Amino acid sequence: MSTDPVTPETQAVLYDRARLSAEVRIANERAQALPADPDDLSRPPRPVPGCPVCLALGERRAVARAECDRSGEADANVLLRRHQRQEHRG
Repeated sequence: MSTDPVTPETQAVLYDRARLSAEVRIANERAQALPADPDDLSRPPRPVPGCPVCLALGERRAVARAECDRSGEADANVLLRRHQRQEHRG
């Protein structure tokens, strides 16, 4: 007698969930590794990980947002996009 409660059907479901989870994780890692397109104006630019200029501009934007300074937030977005066009376009 087998004491294993995992049936072939359950095993297939668990495998599918693990595979989907891995695919989502890979897609998220790729999206985070690539710098955002600076010409995409539909959303704020994301700082490139590891770039001190991007991180500083991202922090500047966060401070402006926290202070409800929409002009400062927009300025930080413009500077971040300009920096990304100049430094992170391949």
